[in-house]
Amino acid sequence: MVRAAVADEIAEVVGGENLGKGPSDLRDYFLDPVGESGLTLVRPGDEYELSSVVGIAYREKIPIFSVRREKMENELASRSGLLIDLSRLDAIKEVDRRNLMGHIYAGVTYERLQEECRKKDCKLLLPAAAESRSVLRSYLDRDVLNGNAVYRFPNLSIFHAVLSDGRFWVSGSQQLTSEGIADFREDQGPQFSLFFGASEDVFGIPFYGIVYLYPLREERRVLAFGFRELGPALEFAYKVNREEHCFECLVANSRYLSALLSRDADEAEDLRRQLPPWATVLSLEHHVELVDLWEQYVRRDAEAMGASDAGEELARRMDEHFQKPWYVFDRDYLRGRTALIRHYDFKRRIPGLLAKVCDLAAERGYPAEEVGQAMIPVYFGGSFYCESDLYYDPADEKESSRVKGITREAYRVLLDEGTFVDRPRGEVAKMVYERAHPGFVKVMRIFKNIVDPAGIMNPDQLLEGV
Repeated sequence: MVRAAVADEIAEVVGGENLGKGPSDLRDYFLDPVGESGLTLVRPGDEYELSSVVGIAYREKIPIFSVRREKMENELASRSGLLIDLSRLDAIKEVDRRNLMGHIYAGVTYERLQEECRKKDCKLLLPAAAESRSVLRSYLDRDVLNGNAVYRFPNLSIFHAVLSDGRFWVSGSQQLTSEGIADFREDQGPQFSLFFGASEDVFGIPFYGIVYLYPLREERRVLAFGFRELGPALEFAYKVNREEHCFECLVANSRYLSALLSRDADEAEDLRRQLPPWATVLSLEHHVELVDLWEQYVRRDAEAMGASDAGEELARRMDEHFQKPWYVFDRDYLRGRTALIRHYDFKRRIPGLLAKVCDLAAERGYPAEEVGQAMIPVYFGGSFYCESDLYYDPADEKESSRVKGITREAYRVLLDEGTFVDRPRGEVAKMVYERAHPGFVKVMRIFKNIVDPAGIMNPDQLLEGV
């Protein structure tokens, strides 16, 4: 619990209305109802208030935790310290249409930046499984983006963070000057900023960054094709990506698509009955003549692989969804909560790996046909992001325990198969780092000791001791 005198000092910095504690102030930040907690909520209004608050915490040796997702795990609510919410840092410094860059703070949401981009005839890449509305947070966490088929990670050029003692960390070429004169996509300069990606803020709290934007094209068209089995659907997606004939691309089963495209459980079940077992949906964007030509190639390839036209209605609904962020919590309407199993792998291995997940679920009493599965090609199909969704009722202890067990065991099986699990947390992080080279974890600990010698910045949020 933060001492009253320290809380008063922080209130002088951020304003008493931006300081809170107790269940009523914390309930919106956690998955489940919160009882008494040792956390004190702090909502700084700019980077200088953030720096001052962190400096006070450093002086008093108070642990600092940052809001990293829309809903945090309830284990955090049992900790004691400051919970930093950056939602008030919502300024858009600049939308630079000429250089296609957005200069934004951590509180800027996808919806807000999208609105500003449209005014300048450009757009940003949108996430397919985000757990935060913050663009900066989502990009730092390496959320898969609809558009990664064409554009590579990361979509973040340069960022600023506050360290555990209140000092600012400036990455990339902006280390050389206060405003920066070389912020181009490939000119990031000397940096350790890769440490901050998906680090759960254990090294520092990023609060500002420069994200990549993209021009709106002359013509946009979305096509949807149905398949009886995953193999041909995946092969088709691989081909159109290798040949650069699409912009966005998704392969998914009917359970995933029905949950994604609906607003309530009844609508989802009705839609599911209308969908093919598997579908590949893709968008074409460029000059009209080029899109016309690409569509001819794509339809010819689909026919050769035995696909059926999935219909204009699915294409229309997917077009609408491709143009807005996909949040994991938006799917919670189906059963109450959504658990995700996420990994990356090569096209030839994916059918077998996803089948293992479904078989494991069925063995544990979760119907295989209720597992939503989706794949998104990364960098022209060089690999695929794979996702398996388990929808469940968190109020049902038996069901909740079953899904947690399936998720834990699925990750163990996938890791044993050599798949790549990115940005692991909690028990999954332990599995990943147990399999990592000891030198990798050693370097993380060394860097942690350099930038956070007191160990107060999000302690144990990535891995115990890091």
